[in-house]
Amino acid sequence: MFEWIKGLRKPKVPARLSGVRNGDVDAVRVELAEFAPGILPFLGLTAYLQLELYEASATAVAGAPNLQAKEVLARVAGVSLHKHQKLTDELRRRGHEPHQVMTPFTEVIDSYIDRIEVRDWHQHVLSIYLVGGLFDGFFAALAGGLKDSYRSDAVSILRDSTGRDELAELLSSEIAADPTIAHRLSLWGRRLVGDTLLVSRAVLTLSEKREFVASEVEPVFTELIADHTRRMDSLGLTA
Repeated sequence: MFEWIKGLRKPKVPARLSGVRNGDVDAVRVELAEFAPGILPFLGLTAYLQLELYEASATAVAGAPNLQAKEVLARVAGVSLHKHQKLTDELRRRGHEPHQVMTPFTEVIDSYIDRIEVRDWHQHVLSIYLVGGLFDGFFAALAGGLKDSYRSDAVSILRDSTGRDELAELLSSEIAADPTIAHRLSLWGRRLVGDTLLVSRAVLTLSEKREFVASEVEPVFTELIADHTRRMDSLGLTA
């Protein structure tokens, strides 16, 4: 599960390898909103996920090829850390210790992390771009169904895409400089979306409002795949 985040906990810095040749959004949002979990599980899960996104971006900084790339990745890391802090601040405001609320979700996220060992810097950065965008959109849509006054704040926090366009430009420039990495990244992107969908399905089972029935939410996953495909296409990669 939580596929993209693998190399984040490893002290090793992903290496930059040379090329190897080898629906309607609003409708989907309503469907996802019907599966919103309770506010505490939502805050705990998203806060931990943002923490992992921060670690992913911070790790990528160390392997960046130049100062411009470091700056872009540092900015993306800062955005994820800011989201994490805002979510944990809300937990504290409600009288809860963030680490205690996040703990129940560490196993599923860590299991997702352990599914993959990635030392390729380009794959690592692609993971940050693709999965960060997919999960932010997914959880923002879920937040729309929260029966809580924090709903609009949660949606606003998760829909903040600051730095994402710059990250896409960074990846595009790397691919342009070494077109041979495109095939490798295309394969990686396909693997990422599969594991990400598995996590999304698992999250929907946390709903307090309705039972998860796979056939009822297929349009949700169709739109997630379409979103993934758009991001891949923007990089000139085959989804």
